[in-house]
Amino acid sequence: MNEHLKSWWGRITVLVCLSFAVSVTGTGLMAKDESADLLPLTAESEISIETLRVKVRPLEVDQLEVELESWVDLLKEKITEVGEVEIQINALEKAGDDSEKREALKEKFIELRTQEADLVARTKVVISALAAKGGDASETESYIAAISDLAASGDSESRAAAIVAASKSWLRSPDGGLRLLKQSGLAIGIILVFWIISRYAGKAVGKGLEKRKNISGLLTNFAKKMAGGLVFVVGLLMALSALGVSVGPVMAAMGAGGFIIGFALQETLGNFASGLMIMIYRPFDLKDYVSIAGDEGVVKEMSLVSTTLLSLDNKVLIIPNKGVWGNTIINFTGEDIRRVDMTFGIGYGDDIPKAMKVLEEMAAAHPMTLEDPKVSVQVVELGDSSVNLCCRPWVKSSDYWPVMWELTRDIKMRFDEDGISIPFPQRDVHMIQG
Repeated sequence: MNEHLKSWWGRITVLVCLSFAVSVTGTGLMAKDESADLLPLTAESEISIETLRVKVRPLEVDQLEVELESWVDLLKEKITEVGEVEIQINALEKAGDDSEKREALKEKFIELRTQEADLVARTKVVISALAAKGGDASETESYIAAISDLAASGDSESRAAAIVAASKSWLRSPDGGLRLLKQSGLAIGIILVFWIISRYAGKAVGKGLEKRKNISGLLTNFAKKMAGGLVFVVGLLMALSALGVSVGPVMAAMGAGGFIIGFALQETLGNFASGLMIMIYRPFDLKDYVSIAGDEGVVKEMSLVSTTLLSLDNKVLIIPNKGVWGNTIINFTGEDIRRVDMTFGIGYGDDIPKAMKVLEEMAAAHPMTLEDPKVSVQVVELGDSSVNLCCRPWVKSSDYWPVMWELTRDIKMRFDEDGISIPFPQRDVHMIQG
């Protein structure tokens, strides 16, 4: 009985071992069959690069290896086809055949090279996807580099054809010419839009500041230019970003360059700071008549580095802002009204009250003089040859010069009519004989 049980137990053990072995072998066969059943999904020469990128994203390493192998096979077939056509062209060249057949073969050669470049570009997409997921595509990369080097080392005609083919492939590639065309169009569009916005932004800022009475015209003009300039700079940065340029390094380079330039242009920065101080404290404004460091003129324009005056004889004076802020500024038109100081000399024998009355009447009668404040006439000096009288009427600042010129002329004529002399310097010389 024991021997019978032992026999059955041995048979059961053998059956279990056989079942396990069959199970393991079956699993291996299934894995092998599954691996063998993997078929390329993307190896089509007409597929676009963008579509190819989408299709390879979900694939695993073993699937990508199958895809890469298929793309390499397509590439080899195309290289073989290119080589056959090149051999035919070389044979015709050696035979001295310049017929249309050779020209047709050249055109076909360029077309095949273009197709080869397209296949290389698509193969590189699969290589990138495989490398990103931990696969090894170094052999394929070396193969592509080798065929590129061999194509470049051929004769001049082959190199020229390769260059033409590569150029055509790049121009038609979504990652090449088409992408650059889209990016360039987008960048140009951004620049145009922001250029238009910058003009309207400057006008809007200007109108907003003009409504405020305590804002000078200089600051208004500066704010208009700065607002438009800042908007346009933002547009340029966005255009660079649209072209694929990383804006961060550009900003860092600008910052470093700005530090170096600022150190080198300390004088210019001084003018810049002085210009800001002038705009903030407003010692003068546009169209004011001023005297700055001995130079007189109407304020025509002001930038961050210089102030432009227009003299009465129409000369343009450009003064650095540092020189403006660091010197005495006389603003002749800073107030609405201004006093005209005129001095007239009369003889020591003339009637002083009569002359003063004439001056007061003439000044008060002028249509441009103001009633309040009243005209002031006083004796200011007993000179060497004359008694000097000062006539001081008040006028609007814009009427200063017409009043001075007209009163000077009219008073001289009135003095002549009334017999009041205006003496000129005299000197008595006494001769002593020895």
